[in-house]
Amino acid sequence: MLVLMGCASVSFAQDPADIFHKTVDVDAVNQISFDVYPKDQVEFRSWPGDDLLIETTVQIKNVKQDILDFYMRQKRYVLKPQVTGDEMQLVSYDKNRRMVKGTEGTAAEEVVIVVYLPEDFTPAGDRQYTRISR
Repeated sequence: MLVLMGCASVSFAQDPADIFHKTVDVDAVNQISFDVYPKDQVEFRSWPGDDLLIETTVQIKNVKQDILDFYMRQKRYVLKPQVTGDEMQLVSYDKNRRMVKGTEGTAAEEVVIVVYLPEDFTPAGDRQYTRISR
């Protein structure tokens, strides 16, 4: 019985992954730009909300969960807002990411960021958005 349970727990082992959300107030902002770590995949979508919503999905292959937890505490995947007047730039907190060492050599890190922008923002260039209603 114990052997069967041990085999079952190994078969369900997965690479650690996490999804987290962050909202950013953009009431006083008319222009938004993004300076994101180059290897992160970024998608932009419009939504009916008033705030900007950032959904980040992280998966690291060949590591244990505590490695991902450590990087989450270090804000490795966070976009931090920098506001000047009515312009906001969202910048990757860690732009110089070191390679993650996994259980079998280098780990594969996959980060997908989906940014939900209020409907009154429209594309104004590469990773730049402008509010159209003001």
